[in-house]
Amino acid sequence: MQPQNRELFLSGIERVVAQASGHAATAAQSGLLRRRLDGLIDAFLLQSQPIAGTHATIVLADIRGFTALTESLPARTVIGLLNRYFSAMGGVIKRHGGVIDKFMGDAVMALFGAPERRPDDLLRALACAVEMQQAMVEFNRESQARGQPRLYVGIAVNTGEMMAGSFGSRQYSEYTVIGDAVNVVARMEPFSLRGQVLLSESSHAGAREHIEIAGINAVQVKGKSEPVVLYELHCVTHPRRLVVPHVEVRRSPRVPVDFPLMFRQVAGKCVLPEPLVGRVLDIGYHGLLIELPTRVEHGTELVANLAPFLHEEPAGDLYARVVRVAPRAGRFEASLQFTSVDIPAYHQVKRFVDRLLWGR
Repeated sequence: MQPQNRELFLSGIERVVAQASGHAATAAQSGLLRRRLDGLIDAFLLQSQPIAGTHATIVLADIRGFTALTESLPARTVIGLLNRYFSAMGGVIKRHGGVIDKFMGDAVMALFGAPERRPDDLLRALACAVEMQQAMVEFNRESQARGQPRLYVGIAVNTGEMMAGSFGSRQYSEYTVIGDAVNVVARMEPFSLRGQVLLSESSHAGAREHIEIAGINAVQVKGKSEPVVLYELHCVTHPRRLVVPHVEVRRSPRVPVDFPLMFRQVAGKCVLPEPLVGRVLDIGYHGLLIELPTRVEHGTELVANLAPFLHEEPAGDLYARVVRVAPRAGRFEASLQFTSVDIPAYHQVKRFVDRLLWGR
């Protein structure tokens, strides 16, 4: 259903309801009715779609460090944050004509080009990704006003061939997409840092005349024998200029330290039991430089508890993403960026750095 047809259908339903009730709905009632009908229309249109090949763009957004937030916040606060987040992201996706494929925990997956293809699917997807990051800036302003923690999102975008349709059985089915392009965007997403939008080679190639890039990086992902090139999106220039907001300073004062620390690797939302013992060489507000006996891949997520070494009371684990790895004298140095902020363990690190810098 095209947007203009959907609008005509919704307006017609509103008129029927007004005639049946004998009075026009208030603005609040009209808004509630439209939201409910919008969801019912989507469910109806997607529940019985035949499976067919299509060329589409996927936008996958995921909250950075959400596991640590859930460990440090009451369940009611977490639910409230998630509901606000999904509402904000869903509004942006709908505004750009995308289809919400699914909510997965703290992630949102949107489709542009399925079930209906349009000539500007890719550009609408990129504009959507930028505006999702812009929406998070306003989201965090509201969170601070409420005394709630900020959330930061990493976004990956990929374009390619996939199969789309209703998959499942008579007992349960859902509209979704499958294929290598879907697998690739899922592998890309963990490499996106706070506030970033990463593009695949196919998305970059299809939109290169209408975008500006901030950086390029080649990474090794599971299931691919060759490195995957990722492009950090700076802005979309057509049909209007949209800039990815610089949400925070990723660099901070670094202070040298030297203490052992046990890490555990996070894989597929699970914390692996095998310990990885390394040494912390320096520490800053947003990350660590560590030395490890074995190599870890770029994009790997690690978790550790720094409280004993910071001379603080236990406050939970801290999660970080590997952003650089280099061999050094038979061992490996890895730069880590914290994925979770506004949690007790993160504030412990900041206090520790301040004490070393300023004697506070």
